[in-house]
Amino acid sequence: MKKISFGRMFVISLLGFALTFSSNIQDPPLMTFKTRQLAPDLPNTVMGLLGFVGLLVAMAVQPIVGVFSDRARTRLGRRLPFIIGGAVLIAMSLFLLVAAPTLWVLLLGVILIQFSSNILQGPWQALIPDLVPESQRGMASSLKGVMDIVALVVGGLTAGKILSAGVDKWGDNGVYFAAAVPTVVFFVFVIFTAIWAREETDAGSGSAPAANKTVGEALKGAFYVNFRENKVFGWWFANRILFWGSFIAINTFLINYMVDVIGMEQTAAQNFYGNLKMILGGALIILALLSGWLSDRIGRKPIMLASGFVSFAGALFLLFVRSEAFITVAGAVIGMGIGAFITVSWALATDIVPANETARYLGIANIATCIGSGVARLLGGVLIDPINKALGSSSSGYLLLFALATLCFLTSALIILPLPNKRNA
Repeated sequence: MKKISFGRMFVISLLGFALTFSSNIQDPPLMTFKTRQLAPDLPNTVMGLLGFVGLLVAMAVQPIVGVFSDRARTRLGRRLPFIIGGAVLIAMSLFLLVAAPTLWVLLLGVILIQFSSNILQGPWQALIPDLVPESQRGMASSLKGVMDIVALVVGGLTAGKILSAGVDKWGDNGVYFAAAVPTVVFFVFVIFTAIWAREETDAGSGSAPAANKTVGEALKGAFYVNFRENKVFGWWFANRILFWGSFIAINTFLINYMVDVIGMEQTAAQNFYGNLKMILGGALIILALLSGWLSDRIGRKPIMLASGFVSFAGALFLLFVRSEAFITVAGAVIGMGIGAFITVSWALATDIVPANETARYLGIANIATCIGSGVARLLGGVLIDPINKALGSSSSGYLLLFALATLCFLTSALIILPLPNKRNA
């Protein structure tokens, strides 16, 4: 496979920005607003359970869509039809979620967002192994990581400003801006992808054709991986669950933590959350680019180990601080680990998936992300509010969840010690 230009790698990464931007407007800012509006007595429980149900949908959808995408033969190629359809459904789902008058409609919105996001995500993320040679995948994954980080910052900042200023100005209708902005972003970036980053319409621009199985046969094994034969994928899978679950546990409930433990008003907490992500953004972008470049030269494993230990240190510090300034410092340290992890973890995934089933395997890889996210949200839902109520405390449930996240950051690093290191110089 021939090397591709930096510009094409950049355009491939743009839909990663759109997905992360949308999800970081939805969760936690928009979901925090909606659950406090519709379930003011149990906002953490409801948000955790809704997130868990949504991620069950994500786990089921992406590998199945991957099977169809790996075998698609259309004038638009294997990936683009799913990307276009998924983007349209995401926009519809976002507006349903912000308009939800009851918890049941909110649940439907969450389910549809996860369904549509994973229709788009699986085929899109297969573009890296489809189009990028292995020697450039560290850099390509760096760009993907940078897009994730920029979207994390811009999404949190945008949602914070909309939900702190827009709602005060326009009332509950202000939340419709939180659905309109990512809709526009998806529309623009899908056009860019269609013009400059789609694969060839035959076999996919250098990627191997799908395995010789019928769709029915492939669907029966859509979720199957032999972890004994593919031990590297198994270690990667476990590391992903633990690390991502730790990050989501802290990120999802941080706004409520600022309200219930630190004593901030919700609008101030939303604004703090957005500003925190903006402060961290520049440093994380540099770290993500450096991590991808470095991992192409010294291997993926050392960077993944460092990301786990650094995030552990930041989460441990977070347990003992109460001021906004120290929480920002703790967030910065955790963010350093996340910046490296986002890049190098995905670079390793694209190295180890089979070339003839990239979308299906990366869909299975995404199950690790979903498991970590789902368990974190479920634990937050069943631990925070019940423990706080049982102990008459505003902080005990949060601290227990954050302590578990801290231990999981550490375990995520220890668990990949047997992983062989691979250099892609």
